[in-house]
Amino acid sequence: MPPNKQKIAYALFTVLSFGLVGVGIVLPSWIAFQVGGSKLVGLILLASSLAGVLLAPAAGHLVDKHDRKAMSAIGQATRAIAMLLVGFAEGSSALWGAILLIVSSIAGAFGFAVLSGSLGGLLQRIIPAEERAGFALRMSVAKQIGIACGTGAAGIALYYLGSSAAAYLFGAISFICIGLLRVLPTSQYHSHGTATGGFLASNLEALRYFLRRPECLAAVLFTGLSYSIVQVTNLLLPGFVTNSLHGDSSLFGMLEMVAALAGAASALLVSGKRIAELLRRRMIPILVMSGLSLVAFSFSQISLIAVITYCASGMLWSVCRALASANFLIVVDNEMIGRAQGFSTLLTSAFGGIIYLVPIMLPAVGEADLYLGYGLAIILCVVLVSFLARPRSIPIRE
Repeated sequence: MPPNKQKIAYALFTVLSFGLVGVGIVLPSWIAFQVGGSKLVGLILLASSLAGVLLAPAAGHLVDKHDRKAMSAIGQATRAIAMLLVGFAEGSSALWGAILLIVSSIAGAFGFAVLSGSLGGLLQRIIPAEERAGFALRMSVAKQIGIACGTGAAGIALYYLGSSAAAYLFGAISFICIGLLRVLPTSQYHSHGTATGGFLASNLEALRYFLRRPECLAAVLFTGLSYSIVQVTNLLLPGFVTNSLHGDSSLFGMLEMVAALAGAASALLVSGKRIAELLRRRMIPILVMSGLSLVAFSFSQISLIAVITYCASGMLWSVCRALASANFLIVVDNEMIGRAQGFSTLLTSAFGGIIYLVPIMLPAVGEADLYLGYGLAIILCVVLVSFLARPRSIPIRE
């Protein structure tokens, strides 16, 4: 199969898959609210986070043990089934509806973990190492477009079709998308490093791998830290707008819009092969600047300054996440990519749990102070990881 067709199929499948992520932001929460109110919505989000922590290692083991194209199909099919369960929940009793939605959130989290690791392995097969940084930056923009289209499509489908019909429709689309995987190559197995043993032996092998190659451990940790920045601002921005900027929903929407648009534009702007690789080798200062951007935003007291600061921050965060993902795909060996992705998912979920718990444990602390504290904590973590890994110039591995 010509490489360009494989790249197009991979990109299209990824966009459609992340469209389902956007659907998953809107549709299950809406149905959950109808079935059990805000408490059920919170319970479903908690179940999804816990599933990410507990099931990600199992997903990584499966990805490295079996063919990545087949596992991509299984991951996507699992997410499609989870969406169908959302549709069944609306017409059920309150108890069965809640059970179906919780099971759906767990299945969706597991399917996404399987899919993420599988797609990472496939990307390493079809994109040469020297092109991955630029490709990852372009794909980060495509993913954001997919999420935006998915949220919009979910809203339209809810309005015109109703909750259950919308869930069935998107579940069916998810199954249809699996056909795009036929274009992609199957995995090539190597005797060294492939997960041939059981679950425990497989993950112990991954731990030994990280201990032998601290630059790979740093890549996983940097990926988790880059996503924790988004978790921080998703948690704190509504309260910060209300309590520090004394704004309303229009200011909140404007901040999110400018950050998303600026972030997508900046990632696309630096996605050229040479620039992307140059920035990829400077992950540490970019992560530090991203942490500093949280600190800078915490001091915003005027709406206009907040918009400008948040716009600049959105550019940093978008590029940082894409570069962290690209760096991860370059330095981690293909045979270990599933388990590394599983560990990264576990780490991101764990960071999210800590981030979400702090405001509950410290209810008297305002959003501005939390922005400041989280920003400094991220910077400290980046510095500690950099000493642990002692990165000099991370070589490209095929």
